Amino acid sequence: MINHKRLRLTQIALSLSIALAAAPSFAQNTTSSIGGRISATDGKPAAGAQVNIVHVESGSASNVTTDAEGRYVARGLRAGGPYTITITKNGVVEKREGVYIALAETANVDATLGADMQVVKVSTNAVRNQVFNRNNMGAGTNIGPTELATQASISRSLQDYARADPRLSQTDKERGEISVAGQNSRYNSMTIDGVAVNDTFGLEASGTATGKQPISIEAIQSVQVNVANYDVTQKGYTGANVNAVTKSGTNKVKGSVYYAFRNDTMSGDRYNSTDDTYYAPPKSKDTTKGITLGGPLIEDKLFLFANYEKTTSSRGAPAFGPVGSAQTNVAITQGAIDSAIAIAKDKYGIAAGTLAVPAGSEFTATEKLLKLDWNLTDTQRMMLRYTKTEQSEPIYTGFSGTGLSLSSYWYDQNKSLETLVGQWTAEWTPTFSTEVKVSSRDYDSVPRNNAYLPAIGLQFSGALPAGAPSSLATGNRFLNFGTELSRQRNILGTKTKDFYAAGTWSLGDHEVKFGTDYSKNEIYNAFLQNVNGNYTFGCINSSATFAYSFGAINCGTATAAQLQAAVLENFSRGRPSSYTYQVPQAGRTLDDAVAMFSLKNIGLFLQDTWEVNKQLTLTAGLRIDGTRIGEKPIFNARAAQATVARTTPNGRQTGGFGIDNSHTIDGENLYQPRFGFNYKLESARPTQVRGGFGLFQGAAMSVWLGNPYQNTGMATQNITCASSAGTCPTTDGFFNPDPTKQPTSVPAVIPAMKVDALSQDLAQPSVWKANLAIEHELPWMGLIVSAEYLRFQTKSAIYYEELNMGAPTATGSDGRPMYYGPNAYNTACWNANGALIGGANCSALTKAGSNAAFGQVLMAKNTDKGESNVLTLSVRSPTRDGLSWGSSYTYTDGTEVSPLTSSTSSSNWGGRAVFNPNENVASNSNYLVKDRFTANVNWQKRFFGEYKTTFGLFYEGRSGKPYSWTINNDLNGDGLAGNDLMYIPKAPGSGEVVFAGATPAARAANEAAFWKVVNANGDLRKAKGGVIGRNESFSPWTNSFDVRMSQEVPGFFKGNKGIITFDILNFGNLLNRKWGRINEVGFQSAGGQVRSFVDFAGMENGKYVYNTRPVVESLETRQVKGESQWALQATVKYEF
Repeated sequence: MINHKRLRLTQIALSLSIALAAAPSFAQNTTSSIGGRISATDGKPAAGAQVNIVHVESGSASNVTTDAEGRYVARGLRAGGPYTITITKNGVVEKREGVYIALAETANVDATLGADMQVVKVSTNAVRNQVFNRNNMGAGTNIGPTELATQASISRSLQDYARADPRLSQTDKERGEISVAGQNSRYNSMTIDGVAVNDTFGLEASGTATGKQPISIEAIQSVQVNVANYDVTQKGYTGANVNAVTKSGTNKVKGSVYYAFRNDTMSGDRYNSTDDTYYAPPKSKDTTKGITLGGPLIEDKLFLFANYEKTTSSRGAPAFGPVGSAQTNVAITQGAIDSAIAIAKDKYGIAAGTLAVPAGSEFTATEKLLKLDWNLTDTQRMMLRYTKTEQSEPIYTGFSGTGLSLSSYWYDQNKSLETLVGQWTAEWTPTFSTEVKVSSRDYDSVPRNNAYLPAIGLQFSGALPAGAPSSLATGNRFLNFGTELSRQRNILGTKTKDFYAAGTWSLGDHEVKFGTDYSKNEIYNAFLQNVNGNYTFGCINSSATFAYSFGAINCGTATAAQLQAAVLENFSRGRPSSYTYQVPQAGRTLDDAVAMFSLKNIGLFLQDTWEVNKQLTLTAGLRIDGTRIGEKPIFNARAAQATVARTTPNGRQTGGFGIDNSHTIDGENLYQPRFGFNYKLESARPTQVRGGFGLFQGAAMSVWLGNPYQNTGMATQNITCASSAGTCPTTDGFFNPDPTKQPTSVPAVIPAMKVDALSQDLAQPSVWKANLAIEHELPWMGLIVSAEYLRFQTKSAIYYEELNMGAPTATGSDGRPMYYGPNAYNTACWNANGALIGGANCSALTKAGSNAAFGQVLMAKNTDKGESNVLTLSVRSPTRDGLSWGSSYTYTDGTEVSPLTSSTSSSNWGGRAVFNPNENVASNSNYLVKDRFTANVNWQKRFFGEYKTTFGLFYEGRSGKPYSWTINNDLNGDGLAGNDLMYIPKAPGSGEVVFAGATPAARAANEAAFWKVVNANGDLRKAKGGVIGRNESFSPWTNSFDVRMSQEVPGFFKGNKGIITFDILNFGNLLNRKWGRINEVGFQSAGGQVRSFVDFAGMENGKYVYNTRPVVESLETRQVKGESQWALQATVKYEF
C-alpha cells in the first residue's frame, strides 16, 4: 500500500522565516544540504530507505540511502527551492513538498514511514524549524529571497541587507563601511559564489574592492552573515563574513528588465550647520538599468543565467564651501580663492580649477555576469561563473571643516574587477561527498587626475575673515589645488588564484569534514607620494631676510586681511613655508619603490560533527593557516646598525635602529582550534542552548605588508624644507609648477631616509571568538526570544611605532614624554595662536633627538590588546497572514590599540589620539557602536487577484561614533599637530597649566572660557586632574527609518508581471528635516576622530600654556552623498 503524506510549505512563509531567523549557518559555502532521520512506526531507524530529493524548478535530483541509524544527507544543493523529497522502502512512500533551504544550511527533514498524516501549522513551525536546528551553534544571520525583495535599499548593496544582523552596523553610510563588534571595517570579508569581492589590498574603508557592489543585487539568490561560525572552512576574516550566492537558471525561461531612478528633487534639503539654515541638494541624477535572463540549455541538465547592469550617478558633491556660501562654511573667503586662481593662471600659467563640480562628472559602473549550472549526473554537478565590473568614480578630495579644494585637485578613480569561478560537487557514495572549487580574480585601480602639477596648499590661520560665522575654527585652514599628493604616482593591480578541495564522510552519528585550500595574490602597487612636489604657502613672520610689499607682519597678531595678503604674496613670489619632493636615490629609479610581491596562504582543516543524541550535537575541528611570501624588500644596512645614543643633552642619536627592514611574515603558521555545541532542552516549549569558541585568522591588508617594499630608505629620498626650522629659502622663485623641474637643492637640508619595517613577531591578525545563546519559543503567537553573549579577544593585531623619535628631551607636567628641541620650551618662541615663531633664535626641532640621517622609521608591531563584549536581546515572529516582524537590542563594548584607518604606515601611526605617540594601549574602538536598536516589519498581501502588495520597514537607532578631545598644535614635539590628548587641570585656579594672556585679566578670561566648556561636558568633567582617554566621548544618537513599498501589476502577456517599487531612505527626515541627521566629529589626519577647543601655546616654567578658542570645534553633518537626508528611489521592473 502506498501512503502519501504531504507537508506543503509556501515559498513566502519559509523564505520570510529564513530571513527572520537570525540563526547561524555552517560553512562559508555556496551550496546547501538537506538531511534528517527516517524511522518506522515503532520508532526504530529505517535503514536502507531510498531518499530522492528533486529541485522542482530545474529537475536536479539527488538520490541517497539512509544508514543503519536511519540518517541521510544530500549535499551540494542549490539554496532556495522548492524541493520535493520522496522516501521509499518496501513499497511504502513518504513525500515532503515545498521544502526550502537557506544558503549554507543543512535543513532537517525527518519522516516516519507508515505513520498517519500529521497536520502542520506552517506559520508557526517555519521560524521554529530554522531557529531550533541542531546545526545552529555560532552567531550569524540568514537573509533569504523574501527579505531581499522587501527590505529597503537605495544603494542596492549587500551592506544594506547585512545590517539585518543585530551585531552589525553601517558605521559610515557614505563609504558603505560596516563593522561588527567594534572591529575594523577592513577586517570583514565579502564573498560571492566563493570568490572574495572585498578589497583584499586594503585601500577601501568599505571593505569592497569597488565603489559599487561588483555583482548586481538582482543576481543574488541568498545571503548569510557569519559573525562567529565555527566551521573550519571559515577563513580570511576576524570581523564578519558576508557570503552570497548568485541565481541559477531553471527549466523555465525567465528574466526581467528593470530601471531605477532618483534625482535631486527626490531628496531632502542639505543642512548648513554654520548658520542653521538649509539649502537645496546639488543637481543630480542616479539611474540603474539592467536585464536578467535564465533558462535551460538542456532540460534537467544544463542551465544558463545572465545579468547586465549599468549604473550612473552624479549625486556626490562637496558639502563645504567658502565664507558666505550655502554649504557648511570653511573660514576662507571667495576673494582669497579668486586671487589664488588668478595668481596660478597669470604668474605660473596653470589652471587651478574652481569649486564647481564639472558638468558631466558622474559615477559610472557596468556589471556583466554569466553563469552555467550543469547536472553531470544525479550525484555530480558543476558550476561555472564569469563576471566583469568596470567603474569610474569622481573623488572630490580636500574638503573638510578646515579645508577646501579646487577641481584640479580632484580625480576619477577607475577600477576593474574580473572573476572566473568553477565548482564541482560529487556524492560518491551515500556517505562520502566532495567539493572542488577553483577561481581567479584580476583587479586594477588607477586614478585619472584632473591636472599634472605639484600639490599646492594655501594655509590660512588665525583671525576669522570678515563675514565668517563666529562658530568657525580659527586654526589652520587650507585651500588645495594641483595634483593631490597621493595620486602623483598611484597604480594598483592584483591577480588572485584560489583553490579549495574538501571531503565529507558520514560515519554513523559522526560527520567528518577534511580538506585544503590555497590562495595566491600577486600584487603590484606603485604608491609614491610627492613625486611631483608638494608645496604649502602660509604666513611667515617678517624679518631682515623676509619682507612683504605691504610692510611688516607678525602672523600671531595680524588681522585676517593681513594674513590673507601674506599667504597670497608668498604664493605669488614662490616662497613656500614647507616643501617636500620624493626622488630616486643615486643609481635607483622610482620603480625600485614599487611593491611587487606574492602573498600566499595554505590552509588545512579537519572537523568532526557528532550527533551525540537527539538533544545534543557537538562539533570540534582544527584549521591551520600558513602564510608564505617569496620576495623581500631591499635591505637597508644602515637601519640595521645599532643605535648610538646622543652624547650631549642637545645632541642627536646616530647609527641605526637594529632592525631588519627586509623581514616579512613568510613562514608564519597559526593553529586554530574550534568547538561548537547545540543542546535542545526537554521543555514544554522549544528551548535550546548553543555556543562555542574558536580562533580565527584574518588577513592584514596587503597594503600594510607592502609598505616595507616601498619605503626601504634605499630607493627614494625626500627633499624637504620648513620655514619654522629656517630651512626654506627666503628668496623669490623657489616654487616651480612643472613636475619635471622640481628643486632638488635645499640649503642645509640632508635628504633623509624613510624606512618601514615589520617586527619579528608580527603575524596575520587573529582573534578568539566565543558565544553563548539561549532561545525559547513563547506560548503566544509563536514568538521566539533570544539572548546571546558574544566575545572577541585579540590574539594578534597591528599597531605602529615611530622608531626615530629620539630620546625624550623633557617630561610634561602631566607625565607625557616631550621631544622638542630646547627653543620650544621658551615661551617667547610661540605666538598667540600657539604656532612656533621660527627664525634663527627660535628654530625649534620636533623629535629633536632623532637620527638626522633618517626621516620616519615606522615599524608595524604585534599587540594582543583589544577585546569586544557584545550582548544581544531579540524577539521575532513567524509569518501570520503575510505579516512578520522582529526587534533587537545590542550592547557592545569594544577596544583596540590602533584604528588602522589608512593605507600608509605614517597615517596609521599618526591617525590616533595619544598620550605617548608609541603607546601600546587599548581604548574604545573607532568603529564602536555602543548601543543599537533595530526593528523590521515585512508584510505582503494580494489585494488585486494574484498580484502582491509588499511593505517593508527597517528601523535603526544607534549611538554615535566615538571621538577624542585633543590639544591643537603639536604639544609634545612628535611632529604631529592635533593628536595629543588633552590634560584637564584639577580645578579652576589650580595652576597646573598656564592660560595665555597679555594681562592678568586676559589670562583669567581665558581660564574662565576653558572651564565653561569643561563644566558643560560630562566626559571632560570626569577627567579633571588627568588626561582624558582616547575615544571617551561619543557623537549624538541617530535614528533612521527606511521604507520599501512595491506593487505587482499585470504584464502584457500571460505569466508576465510588472513591479513598481518605491524605496524611501531616512523616512523620518521626510517628516521633519531635523530628524535623521548623522552628526559626527570630522576625521583629521593627525589624531583621527578628534575635537578640540584649546591651542597649545608653548611652555612656561615647565607648564603647558593653553589658549582657549572662542568656540568648540563643531560636529559635521554627514551629507556628501545625502546620507543625512531623506531620499526616494523609484524602480520599475518587468518580469517574464
